Formats: sequence, C-alpha cells, structure tokens
Amino acid sequence: MISTLNVTKTFGEKSALNGVSFFVPRGSITGLIGRNGAGKTTLMGILCGLTRPDTGSVQIDGVELFENMTHAREKIGYVPQKTSLYPQLTGRENLTYFGMILGLGGKKLTRSMDEVVAATSLGEVLDVRVSHYSGGMQKRLNLAIGLLGNPPILYLDEPTVGVDRESREIILETLVKMSRERGTTILYISHYLQEIEKICDRLVILDQGVVVANDLAENLLRDGESLEQYLEENVQK
Repeated sequence: MISTLNVTKTFGEKSALNGVSFFVPRGSITGLIGRNGAGKTTLMGILCGLTRPDTGSVQIDGVELFENMTHAREKIGYVPQKTSLYPQLTGRENLTYFGMILGLGGKKLTRSMDEVVAATSLGEVLDVRVSHYSGGMQKRLNLAIGLLGNPPILYLDEPTVGVDRESREIILETLVKMSRERGTTILYISHYLQEIEKICDRLVILDQGVVVANDLAENLLRDGESLEQYLEENVQK
C-alpha cells in the first residue's frame, strides 16, 4: 500500500535520509519510530508529498506519489501533531469546513461527519466552540477531521501528545477498529513506546536517516521483550 525505495534527502551538507526503503502492507498499523533527528519528520513530509526526495521512489497503492498527486490526495488522510482547528467555530462547523475542502458535500458529508463523530465520541460537544474544548477533545476532533471521507491510508504524527487518558484510549481504540473493520492502512508516529506496542503490528525503526529495522513487531520483540529494551540493545548505543 505504501512503499519507499532508496529514498534520500539532504539539506546542505546534512543527510536526513539515506537509502530509506520499506513497505507498509494494506490494513496494517505500522509504527514509525526513532530518536530526535532520526529523519521521521523529513520522511513524513515526503510521504505526504510536501517535500521531494533527492533520489528514490515513493508509491501509494502502486502509483508513483510525485507523478500523480491527485491520486495520493484521494487516498491519504493526515493527522498532524499540532491541531489544525478554528477555535471560534464549533466542532460541527470545523468538520463541515474541512469536509468541503476535501470535496465532500450534501448527504455524503453528513454521513461522513456522523461516522467520525461517533468514532471519536464527540457527539456531546459537537455544537460547542472549539475554544472551550479540552486538549484531549481538540486532539479527538483533529483525528475526526483526518478520518473524513474514510481515507484508505492514514498518517498520524504524535496524535496523543498532551491528551488525557480517556481521549488517548478513545484515539487508540478508534485506530485499531478502523484497521480491523475497514482495512485502513495506518502509519503511526509516536514517542510513547507503550502505545506503539499496544496497537502496531509492524515496526519501521529509523536511526540517523537509515532504516535499521522493518518487520512484524512479533518478530522483533521476542520472549516478552519490550520495545524500549529492543531499542536500548539494538539502536540506542
């Protein structure tokens, strides 16, 4: 569903990505992890089509990303770390606005809004101004916007940073349900390793711009080993 082959990117004399290759299968939840400076942000920018790699190939559902951006935009939903909301508007108004940007309208938009509101448990605050939302509610609304139109691919960049426990559980449960019931392909960035262990079936580990691990989580974490232990023994040396 998502594949990169020998992707490189440099900024001046600094190499951010060096021959990055990996594959994210359809319907999987893949955790993309690495220390600060590992290249995650650069890679995410490339996968979103915001930054062109110096060399290499990126394919979305078998189509070259930078040769057909329209195809990619139809396939990908993106939930950034920083919430992209209009605080003076209600949750409903935010969803309507972003849904219209995506080309949704009429019954299709209404149906999609109903689905994402139910998935993120925002029904009780839907007509409340976002300026009155808690941090956790804003994160859930941010996720709901990313889910509009039921994109087959979903990128999430630290979606639970600064949220309360209830909102964190709702977000994680929503993602697992989407993967299992809809076959959504999810690429998940988080520095919360316990979250990665809980929901991800595959792991892609970056270190200094290089993929140092790309496999099923169960193949990497054996005999009850935690992800933190794996990183300490194999990466963080």
